[in-house]
Amino acid sequence: MTIGISIMTSKTAYVKLMEEGGKMPKRQRRITRCDITVFNVDPVLWALGYHIAECFRKGEPMHVPPMRGSEWGHVLRALKIMQMWPDNFYRMEMTD
Repeated sequence: MTIGISIMTSKTAYVKLMEEGGKMPKRQRRITRCDITVFNVDPVLWALGYHIAECFRKGEPMHVPPMRGSEWGHVLRALKIMQMWPDNFYRMEMTD
């Protein structure tokens, strides 16, 4: 059984095809956003970041659940804050 159409294409072949047709390849737009401040991190995602850091410190495996991009940003921000100021924020309780 042979398949005539390939779903996977290389980027160079796509660019060459677009140049031959006189079209420019589409560029993906990057959306720049400002940094999330310490007190704007969602407390639930802060706790998940703390849990990830604790498991990493102990050398235990940890399953990270699927998240949306905004949620992932909060978790990464929490981890970065814990990395930058471990003495002040490592066990910080997020309160209003």
